[in-house]
Amino acid sequence: MKRSVSLWIVFLMVLSLVPAAEFASALYGTKVIDGNLGDWGTLDLIGQAKDNGLAGANLDKLYVAWDDQYLYIAVKTNNTQSWSIAYGIGIDVDPGSGNGYTGDSSPNDAWGRRIGFGNGYAIDYEIYFWWDWGNGMSANNFITWTGGGWDYKSLADVGANFAYTGDTSTGLQVLEIKIPWSALGGKPNKLALITWAAGGGESSAVSSVPWDATLESLDSPFASWYSGDEWGDSDYFTELAEVQIAPKTIDGDLGDWASYELVGVSTLKGPDGADLDKLYVSYDDQYLYLALTTNNTANWGIVYGFGIDVKDGGYSGDTDAWGRKIGFIGRGVDYEIYFWMDTGNAKIGGGNFITWNGQGWDFQDVGTVVTYDAQVDPNLGLQVLEMAIPWEAIGGRVSQVAIIAWVAGGFGGDSAVDTVPLDPEVDGSDWTDQDYLSSFAIIDIPIPKPELTVSLSSNVLDVEQWQPANITIKVKNIGEVDAQNVTVHLYDGNDLLKSWVVNLSAHAEVNLTYLYSYSEAWGVHTLRAVVDPNNEIDEANEDNNVATLDIIVGQIAERQNRLVRFGMYVWPRLYPAKYEETKEMVENLLSMGLPSKYEDIIKGFELRLNESLELFNEGKSLIYEPHYELRGAMKMFSAYSRLLRLQREIKDFLESLGFKKKIDGSLSDWDETSLVAQNKAGAGAGAYLDALYVDYDDEYIYIALSTKNTESWRIAYGFAFDYKDGGYTGDTDAWGRKIGFARGVDAEIYLYWNGPFFGEPGTNTITSAEFAIWSGTGWNYLPLFKNASVKYTGGEKGLQTLEIAIPWELFGEKPEKIYIVAWITGANAGDSAVTTIPDDPSVHDSDNEWGDADVISTFAEVYIE
Repeated sequence: MKRSVSLWIVFLMVLSLVPAAEFASALYGTKVIDGNLGDWGTLDLIGQAKDNGLAGANLDKLYVAWDDQYLYIAVKTNNTQSWSIAYGIGIDVDPGSGNGYTGDSSPNDAWGRRIGFGNGYAIDYEIYFWWDWGNGMSANNFITWTGGGWDYKSLADVGANFAYTGDTSTGLQVLEIKIPWSALGGKPNKLALITWAAGGGESSAVSSVPWDATLESLDSPFASWYSGDEWGDSDYFTELAEVQIAPKTIDGDLGDWASYELVGVSTLKGPDGADLDKLYVSYDDQYLYLALTTNNTANWGIVYGFGIDVKDGGYSGDTDAWGRKIGFIGRGVDYEIYFWMDTGNAKIGGGNFITWNGQGWDFQDVGTVVTYDAQVDPNLGLQVLEMAIPWEAIGGRVSQVAIIAWVAGGFGGDSAVDTVPLDPEVDGSDWTDQDYLSSFAIIDIPIPKPELTVSLSSNVLDVEQWQPANITIKVKNIGEVDAQNVTVHLYDGNDLLKSWVVNLSAHAEVNLTYLYSYSEAWGVHTLRAVVDPNNEIDEANEDNNVATLDIIVGQIAERQNRLVRFGMYVWPRLYPAKYEETKEMVENLLSMGLPSKYEDIIKGFELRLNESLELFNEGKSLIYEPHYELRGAMKMFSAYSRLLRLQREIKDFLESLGFKKKIDGSLSDWDETSLVAQNKAGAGAGAYLDALYVDYDDEYIYIALSTKNTESWRIAYGFAFDYKDGGYTGDTDAWGRKIGFARGVDAEIYLYWNGPFFGEPGTNTITSAEFAIWSGTGWNYLPLFKNASVKYTGGEKGLQTLEIAIPWELFGEKPEKIYIVAWITGANAGDSAVTTIPDDPSVHDSDNEWGDADVISTFAEVYIE
């Protein structure tokens, strides 16, 4: 599993949605009482205080958990100073009954603080601690309400214990308490509690968790005490956190769910019958519980999906277990759960519990794995869905679970229209787009069991006759419980090398060593360390008990043999193609018409290309000669490597030419600052000009063209440039097309796209291109590919993008201003323009645009600085 820090925003958002005095649900789990909150989970947090600005009496968070024997409570502060403070906890084991201490009209609690309780809460037990500013923790009481007064004991007297962190500089930081259920009269189905900070004597509370509104309103006559601040009024707490202790009842009714179990919200106004609302998560020692609510107002035949990530790896792809176009980013899901709606009978029609096996999905009927129930209205569709998933169904209880739910269409190929937590991929309207979801709700779950991990390392990874490997097997117990008689096996493949038996206390580790020696079994050996191979120790996660490490044995001899085999069978196949590829790169350089200062560099490239070929042929002649095989292979390898280096150097050279734009057919380095024209329509599926870009520097003018072609036609692409007085205006242009101009053009570019033509196949490439200069009486033609840098993309869907870098020297000057227009015309002389960019009226004035005469008057105007 991967952590995603940004997704903690989900929980901050949820906190802001939950009222301070609502139900919360402490979760099942044994805690280690050590003043460290590392073993407390996401859903153990049941309340948070407001910042009261008091440096030595500033509560922060309240955590609650439980198991069959104990109630666990943890309090965290934001103290930065040590003050003399009383920290109190009130527990109502039967909220709503009215039995217990309330304080009536003159509150005076077990430690004489002016604290009472209302809103149906009556306290059965108070726990108090005194923190002395100079001495730290100095007193504690566990106090029982007898009906007429208080019975005082220490925490130790009732079998409870506590631990804390803090000092006389920063005050109390963390307080953990463990209370046996027997001290509370047995384990109830529900309890309510609150913690507070107060001063000495007859003071009142100045902070509480959950935060209570009573702290924000002073109560006469005590308002004048302590300079009239909150320390001396009377406080009646009414906003306790109610904690469900009993397991969830899966009945489609969320009455036993707590508001803090809310982990995700969709604020999207989804479709009437596919509008998700909230996602809840809870768990105990047996089950992971999920609940989903909707805002549906219609009953549609759709599907509801859940993705669960509990370990590394998992499915991320683009078509999920039920064929929906749903993938995942940042996480891979290990399990999907799907339900389909039976609209005719207004019920869940069934579904699947689906496991990702690394290569595909294993399907089970959802009802054989998951206990579920739902509220479905015949007119409104699904309203509530809740389920209990056995931990064993997802590989055992894990330290973290990431969950997302979605609603999608009823057919394969549909996608999500709403998710919870809300994901930016969905907008509530697109049923068939591709969705890659990333907004998981992340739940940390503490592990109250031994948790064994193993890792492998070596001082070397290549073993030779003179060099053995010192293998280290590191076994850790990252759990809170000791592990005894832990078996550790080390394998080479399937062969057992050695076994150990070790004891590991909580948070301990041990390093085991093994000397791995050379053998004649050359190649990669996968060493495998397995801790607790027979699963004799009950762990939270059994999936991290194996570690592997690849060791290469006899690498040098094997490499020599492999080199010879490559010389015999591989490089004779690879080298010719790579040579032709490199030769083409050199020839392209030669054809670019670069300035003479680059002549020696290009000749050097050509010389090294020839040297590589000569070296390859030498090696080829030796490869089958006894005792010369290795020498021949090394020559062939060197020849091939030289080609690779030469290609890199040619690419570096091209980049060093200083082109402002990378002429590669990709328009990723073009933006709106160089966009000079854009069309809204084309002249057909194979003749659709989209956008024209122009840029320049001191040496080049850069032109880029994008299309929206979806077919390949046999056509010609033309460009005209007006950058000085005079120029061609006539009626038959440089390629004999019936195209004239309202302003004189001084140069044209033509490129011939050889697509299919009335049943005759084409190459779907540019097969000729020319740069034509108007002399005043006619055209002078230059091969475009030899005098400019040209790259394009396209194929069976025609030309897609085109980039050209033209030296200003071809134009004869770098002008102050240039007018540019591009067009598509037919494949033959006598054809005319069918579309232009910028769009010109002349291509919209005839029913036969392929053959009429066009006079183009609309140009893009570019100022050259």
